[in-house]
Amino acid sequence: MSEDLAFKIQLGLVLPQMEAKLSSELSTIVESLVTTLKAGTEEGEALDMGSVKELIMKDFDIFITNSIIPPIEKKFAPPAQEASEPAETEESPE
Repeated sequence: MSEDLAFKIQLGLVLPQMEAKLSSELSTIVESLVTTLKAGTEEGEALDMGSVKELIMKDFDIFITNSIIPPIEKKFAPPAQEASEPAETEESPE
């Protein structure tokens, strides 16, 4: 796939769907993380949002790798060819 086509798909298909379907829930998760991290900082100490983003991106990568991709790969994988079994032969009574 060309980079131009991939970029158009990203901007026109993927990002709008992510924003529509994930923004609210992901914002809640990030806010919860920030609240937890702030509880562990000293009073007046600034929280580095770059570190928060890095942590969320790592978790998102793990989530997609473990929970999203495997079932999609399974769904779109070509059907496995069944191992050819030897034809059953009837034994002749002797």
